[in-house]
Amino acid sequence: MDRQAPNDDVPAVSASYEEAIRFCVDGILRLHWGEKLINKIFGRATQSHAAGLAIVMHYEALEGRGCRPTLSRIQAAMGKARTLAAFFALLRLAGLIRVEVDPADRRIRYLVPTPLLIEGLKGWMLQHVRCGEIMGLIEPGFAERARGDEALFAAFVARARPVIERTRTPPDAAAAWTWIDSLDCGDRIGLLLLRGHYAAAQAGEEWFAFDSRDAAENLGISHSHVRNVLNRAEAKGLLRQDRRGHGIALSPRFVGEARAWFTAFWGWVAATAQATRADAAASAASRNPGRAGPLH
Repeated sequence: MDRQAPNDDVPAVSASYEEAIRFCVDGILRLHWGEKLINKIFGRATQSHAAGLAIVMHYEALEGRGCRPTLSRIQAAMGKARTLAAFFALLRLAGLIRVEVDPADRRIRYLVPTPLLIEGLKGWMLQHVRCGEIMGLIEPGFAERARGDEALFAAFVARARPVIERTRTPPDAAAAWTWIDSLDCGDRIGLLLLRGHYAAAQAGEEWFAFDSRDAAENLGISHSHVRNVLNRAEAKGLLRQDRRGHGIALSPRFVGEARAWFTAFWGWVAATAQATRADAAASAASRNPGRAGPLH
């Protein structure tokens, strides 16, 4: 059974969060580091949400839970029609989406995610599932099973629409992270800042070195953009900079609101895992009414 993190033991919760966020930043940054084309295509949160919705709708349709994705359906759900049309054209050019024409009505063009796009989502999402396991929100082993079991992963994604919907309406308590996430490659810059913060904290330090040129080079963005993000964050009181020593110290507000975001997000992911397991158990029980038992 999926569990809630024990809030009666604050030190234990803090320790599990710090373990989870360290795992998160290392794993997610590994997926993006040096992947300049991917960072260019998925630089903004809206783009990632749109691609995610297309994949979710694809798997919903395979289960008979909803309609197949089309550009017009995604535009209706998310708005920003012109921006999304250009984005999905880019995904086609990059081989991440293909178009399938409805044989009964050639005006309808379905968006079909390619294995390359699906594998990218799997790697990203299962990192977060594992974080949910570390936090005690998801029973251990779900991420590893979903990595090797295509049917389990498909069922999980087919129930992940609430994750996308909630991501697009983030909690007020996560305002600092929501702000940086809205910027081009902002989430990746934010993860680099969190990685530096927690590495310094582990050594009992507040300040950490931050190489903005290295970040720009490996994320495929301009150095001036990275500097602009840092300067705007400083103006908002989210961090302090020692420009002479190339050091940064994050404010308690930024650290706390990032934590609010990730704990909320992992909770939404955990709810999806729970729904996946509950539906599988119910399906198994209906096929074998005398042999219902826990799902492993």
